[in-house]
Amino acid sequence: MSELEEIDPLVRLAGTVAHELNNIFTAVTGNLSLLESGAQGANAGVISDVLRTANRGIELSQKLQAFAGRQKLNRTLFDLNQSVATVITGLKRSVLRNVDIDLALLPAACFVMADEEKFHQVLEELASNAAAAMNQRGWIIVRTEHAALSSREVGKLPDGQYVKLTLRDSGSGMSQDVMRRALDPLFSTRPGHQGWGLARCAGFLRQCGGEITLTSTKGQGTAAAIYLPKRN
Repeated sequence: MSELEEIDPLVRLAGTVAHELNNIFTAVTGNLSLLESGAQGANAGVISDVLRTANRGIELSQKLQAFAGRQKLNRTLFDLNQSVATVITGLKRSVLRNVDIDLALLPAACFVMADEEKFHQVLEELASNAAAAMNQRGWIIVRTEHAALSSREVGKLPDGQYVKLTLRDSGSGMSQDVMRRALDPLFSTRPGHQGWGLARCAGFLRQCGGEITLTSTKGQGTAAAIYLPKRN
């Protein structure tokens, strides 16, 4: 049994628990908001503190749902190439402003069915990680291509036609131990980061029938590959 198959029941359990917790915290915050509106003095302060804590619980449960592939999605058919170009253009004005970018996109449209806004968030997360790994300076290659996969050639994906998006950077790379844990929730090598970013990316892509893989060598950069089912 593969490592992915071993943890799959735990991921499903986490998603179920997160869903129930989200319902509970939502009810709690709704009632606390009503109490807060009429509270005065010390009681108002206590209620505000409890409300903030409950809202943190909602945020955590939503992160768990995203990791487990149970978040609410607005799926639409969109051209992945155009979406990538739009996001990268925006990032050139911010986190990638000092980075050399090579866009190697397929000339024809590559349609996929997913939540485009959350797909943008995946790209932003990958680009932010890449920029941090090379101290905001270096190069990134963004490439799209068609991929015909056999069953379980990549993760648990069934055989079929996919659009593959690769983002390769010239950063510091990762050790094999770090790379194995990079998609785990609550794991991060960046100070001040909780490590939910890549875990949520993986959960979202798997919920859309896709996958993400990482390849890296310490001192030689990292490549993140995204696979999404190709749609005509």
